[in-house]
Amino acid sequence: MKKIFAGLLVASSAAVSASAIATPASANDWEGISLGVGGGYGMTKNDLNLGTGPAISSFIDANIGINGFGGSGGFATLSAGYDHVLFGPLVVGAFIDYDFSDISTNIGAGSELGEIDANIKFKIENQLSIGGRIGYLVAPTTMFFSTFGYAHAESSDIKANLNIGGGSGGGTLAGVGSFDGYFLGGGVETLISNGFSIKAEYRYTSLQAERLDILPGSGADEFITGSIKPQIQTGRISLNYRFGDGKSDAPDNSIPPVTSSWTGAYLGVGGGYGVAKNTLELSDRSSDPGSIFSAGIPFGHDGGILFATAGYDYQISPRFVIGAFGDADYSHLKQTNSLSLAIDEDAELRGGTKTQLKNMLMVGGRIGYLARPDTLLFLSGGYANVEADDTNVSFGISVDGETVGGGGTTLISGRRLSGGFIGGGIETRLNDSLSLKAEYRYIDLGSETVKLLPNDLPEINEIVSTKFDPNIQTGRLSINYRFGATPSESEAPLK
Repeated sequence: MKKIFAGLLVASSAAVSASAIATPASANDWEGISLGVGGGYGMTKNDLNLGTGPAISSFIDANIGINGFGGSGGFATLSAGYDHVLFGPLVVGAFIDYDFSDISTNIGAGSELGEIDANIKFKIENQLSIGGRIGYLVAPTTMFFSTFGYAHAESSDIKANLNIGGGSGGGTLAGVGSFDGYFLGGGVETLISNGFSIKAEYRYTSLQAERLDILPGSGADEFITGSIKPQIQTGRISLNYRFGDGKSDAPDNSIPPVTSSWTGAYLGVGGGYGVAKNTLELSDRSSDPGSIFSAGIPFGHDGGILFATAGYDYQISPRFVIGAFGDADYSHLKQTNSLSLAIDEDAELRGGTKTQLKNMLMVGGRIGYLARPDTLLFLSGGYANVEADDTNVSFGISVDGETVGGGGTTLISGRRLSGGFIGGGIETRLNDSLSLKAEYRYIDLGSETVKLLPNDLPEINEIVSTKFDPNIQTGRLSINYRFGATPSESEAPLK
């Protein structure tokens, strides 16, 4: 979270400094080559599948699917691109990004009493993205865009380390190759001054499943097979220099000028996508909690979001805006696991678990800087509350294709979780009453106690402590109606 806050602060400071010497936008500022540098934060949901190998699959067929393990981390990025103003407000372009990433998944367990510390780690490293974008100029200086293209990612092997009583050892549990896939994204870019722009984007990258080399060189893949499929979501911000096309045509004044102040109430609706890393923490409840055993397993969730928002902004000066708002999200960030075991094709055992994080509420404030009179760069923060649904487990048994038994129960009880969020984004006025807002948010819900087997074996909670520790990131886009727009006495027309 500190990395995100620092990145947003640096980007905002850069925008403020550049805007202090802002010059009017030329109609040709969007045409031509651009170079950029930036960074961001990413979360991944790594879907893992394990099955029986060819040596034993003829008489026993077992499959385990975990969808998936969660990971997170920061990255720095370099980019280069070319844009062309197609006609009117439409812009098309091509670009290449290279991310220096450290998006890690860590599974840990240990015992202070036994002086045991074990760890399994997998990391998404550098990423290459080559693609295109299509954008729409909602104002001469602000473009909302969609991106798409090819993605390639390097990764570490899945490695394990074990420390016992001061001695340590480790090795490779599974060899992993590189990944290919695709990405989709969306964002907003705004010109700030003298060829410089700020670009914010939320991007979803789906990588194809790659086969795992279980215990390389041991022959274990004759008995166990596996694959891993990472799905990565990143919030990214960059400072770019646009070279233009060497012309200096007059600014585009085809859009009616907006002259109203930012002061006033607003209502909005929108949507987005989110990903979560929800760490399940288990430990003993002895007089020294966690001394006998402890474990942390990060599960990955993802899903879509619809939301409504209401707020009030106050323009305290020609360049600064403060505000308060509340959001209600209809969201379902899901996580599932599955198990199947078949013997001689006659009998099969099936099982699975399912849970989700849903229905987020957020109340907070924001402070923004008007890079242009119609374009607000802002930081946000506040209180967040999210519902963690029950984690339910189900199973079934079939013989000769006929179901002979099954059932289910609640493995972990759900509850509402509270914490905080920070974010940042760009909002631009379409006219005196309508605005478009794109925002990235990171939500930290802390570590909250939940109950294991609440219906079937509640006594276990007297000896085992169970906690959820979720972190969520979302990319959000909304259209807002602003009430009581009044002419600004401190600003000239926007365009």
